[in-house]
Amino acid sequence: MIPAGSLEDAAALEAGDPGGMLRLVASGAAHLRQAARLAEEAGLAEALRGAGRPRSVVVAGPGEAGEIVAAVCGLGCPVPVLSLTGRRLPGWVGAADLVFALGDAAFDLAEQGVRRGASVVGVGPADARLAQLAVQNRALYLPMPPGGPVRAMVWAQVVPMLLVLRGLRLVSLPDEVLESTALLMEDLIHRCRPAAEPFLHPGKQPALELAGSLPMPWGQTPVELAAASRLAAQLGDNAKVPGARAQIGALDGRPAEADPDDFFRDRAEEEESRLHPVVLLEEGGVSPVAEVARARGLPVTEIRAEGEHALERIASLIVICDYVSVYLALALGVDPTPVPARAELTARIS
Repeated sequence: MIPAGSLEDAAALEAGDPGGMLRLVASGAAHLRQAARLAEEAGLAEALRGAGRPRSVVVAGPGEAGEIVAAVCGLGCPVPVLSLTGRRLPGWVGAADLVFALGDAAFDLAEQGVRRGASVVGVGPADARLAQLAVQNRALYLPMPPGGPVRAMVWAQVVPMLLVLRGLRLVSLPDEVLESTALLMEDLIHRCRPAAEPFLHPGKQPALELAGSLPMPWGQTPVELAAASRLAAQLGDNAKVPGARAQIGALDGRPAEADPDDFFRDRAEEEESRLHPVVLLEEGGVSPVAEVARARGLPVTEIRAEGEHALERIASLIVICDYVSVYLALALGVDPTPVPARAELTARIS
C-alpha cells in the first residue's frame, strides 16, 4: 500500500498530471449541461417530431457509453438497447432500428446503417467525418463540446443519446433530473478535489487501497455492472493497471491471512498484486460477494451510489470511479492522460 502522503500534495498531483486528466474528470457536470444545450441547438426536438418507436437501439462505437445508456433506460425499457463494438453491424439491423454512431471510430458502422435504411444518429466532435456523412444523408448529428480524450467526455456522448431516447418515449428523464444529476456530480467533484486530505477521500482512499493489487470490479444490477465496466476501462487507460474479470472462483485463489478489517495491520509484508474486489453498490444495496471475499482474507473496497434516478446513481458511481483511476495513476507515478499502446494500435489498424 502506497503511503497516503503520496497523494497529499496538491501541487505534486498537478505536476504529475501534465495532460490535466484531473481537470477533465472535474468537468463532468459541465459536459453534461453543455451536451444538453448543444443537442437542443442542433434541432433535436424538430428532428424527433413525428418519429416512431424503433424496434431496437444499437449504440455503435468504443467505450462504455452504450452500457451506461442501457443501464439508465433500465430493464423496463420497451425495446432492447445494445452496445456494439467491432466493424460490422449485426445482420438483423435494418430500417426498423435506431443506430447511434459514436465518433469517427464508428464511421464504417454508420455507413452500414445508412445503406440498410436504419435511422442513424451521429454523436461526436463537430469536425468529425461522421458529421459530413450525416449531412450527406440527412441524418441527425449531435456535436459534442470540445474537450480532451473521448474517454474523459463520456457524458458528452451519453446525454445526447438519452435525450433522443426521451423524445422517443423510451426513457423517463425530466429536465429536473438532468440538473439534479449535474448538481450531485458537482458535489462529488468538490469532495474529490486534489487539495482534500486522503483520509476518507472518496477518490484517494480507494486508490491507495488498490495500489499494488489486482482490482476486480464487481456489480450485479445494470447500473452497477455499467459502472464496473467503466472502472475496469479507466484503470487500464488512466492507471495502466489491468483489472480482473469478475469471477466467484477467483476469490479462492489465496487462503485467508491477515484480518482484512484490521486497519492497523502491517501491509508491508502483504504480497503485491493480490486480488482486490471493488464492489459497486446502488443506494441501500448489499453484496454477499464482499462478505465472501472478506471471509477469505481478501481486501474489499466498496463504492456506493447516491441519488434516486438511475442517471443520478450511475453518474455518482462513475465520478468516483474516474477519480479513483486517476489518483491511482498519480500514486503509482504514471501520467494518466497518454495511452501509448492505444495510439500504437490505432496507427497499425488505420
